[in-house]
Amino acid sequence: MNPYPAIVLALTLISMCPAYMINSPALLAKTQQWNPKFVPKQPLQHNTQHLLMFGRPLRNSLSSLSRRVQRLLKLSKEPSHPSQSSMPQYPLDPLPRDIALTNYNNRVYHCPIVIGSPGQRFNMAIYTGSSLTWVPSIHCPPEYAINHHYKRYNNDSSYTYHAKGKEFMAIYETGVVEGYWSEDIFRVAGLKVKNQTFGEVIQEPDLFQDMNIDGIFGLGFRGDAEGPTVFDNMVIQGLLPASVFSLYLNRFNMGDRDSVLTLGGINSDYYTGEFVYAPLRSPNYWQFRIDGVRIAKRAGVYSMGGCEAIVDSGTPFIFGPIEEVDILNLVLGGSPLQGWPRMVSDRFSFDCSKLESLPDVKFIVNGIKLSLSSKDYVIQEYRDRELICYSAFVGTKWEEDETPVWILGSAFMRAYYTVFDKENNRVGFAKVKD
Repeated sequence: MNPYPAIVLALTLISMCPAYMINSPALLAKTQQWNPKFVPKQPLQHNTQHLLMFGRPLRNSLSSLSRRVQRLLKLSKEPSHPSQSSMPQYPLDPLPRDIALTNYNNRVYHCPIVIGSPGQRFNMAIYTGSSLTWVPSIHCPPEYAINHHYKRYNNDSSYTYHAKGKEFMAIYETGVVEGYWSEDIFRVAGLKVKNQTFGEVIQEPDLFQDMNIDGIFGLGFRGDAEGPTVFDNMVIQGLLPASVFSLYLNRFNMGDRDSVLTLGGINSDYYTGEFVYAPLRSPNYWQFRIDGVRIAKRAGVYSMGGCEAIVDSGTPFIFGPIEEVDILNLVLGGSPLQGWPRMVSDRFSFDCSKLESLPDVKFIVNGIKLSLSSKDYVIQEYRDRELICYSAFVGTKWEEDETPVWILGSAFMRAYYTVFDKENNRVGFAKVKD
């Protein structure tokens, strides 16, 4: 049984949770002065199984890949320029690195990454739901290049490029991404990551519409990448002090503080109080157990008995089982929106003049209540010059052979500074500083 469905990226749909547990096998950066607590390093383990993005197994056969991919693989040539040295050169005292992220309308957070020699710069969406990193290829033909503003990686121009000779495919709700694995140097936050494998895409759907985003920077736990992820290679190559990263996501047009991805540690400038930690329960995802969901000052607990959840920066919503989420939205005082795409369930709106009176919604993690106020779970947007206030809680269905989980997207993460700790196989949450 496959416990994970295809999940939607950015504005597209992602799925959620039942009351039972999953039985799956377990740029330029600012260097901050702080003292994160690091636990002793443990050896990284890499799952080399080929997994399709969001969990569907890709295995070793990709019969649907186009003949064009295979032709390009045969034509791929090693560069005649000097290749990168096989002898690693590591910093003597690596420090955590901060990367400023750009917030696109509370929908996608992205940062610049430079690939190749000489460097080619791309705007990459930060995505914790998958470990796959990919960019569009210069070899993507016009008929497959739906969004022509994408920047394209030209392997012919990089003397540190190496062909891997393997195909890959990833399926999204909005279409299929196809291409082949390549290897080159990545430069992220002033760090030079050598011998990095990534996807070079020659067929792409319009995943990002007009967001000025070129590709995906996969920060998933492990599973669907070909070899170590970019982050894992930073740790393996001695570029970071610990196998930990953390995310602060700001609210669009609220204050001048940038969203920040901290590689190698935790930045105390962005959170207050103590962390609530939860152990990971999957070998492939940032997946953990929640004890239940409840509405403040209301009777009843949703997902009573516990369920699974995944932290995913690639969606602006919070997805849950359709039966429970529809009731939750009604109890909150929401009304079904008319004339809006249903996704899977109805979308619910609130009276914009009464948002402050809406109750908090609490996710219970390790017995601790993580509260979301209406400013967290209500999305405000203008449609035809009219302000619409609608719920970030969206219901979805799962196939009979799939086990639902909650997906906690950026609506949740804007309220809680989130730590992704591979050192201890856990995720942690602390209230963001105002």
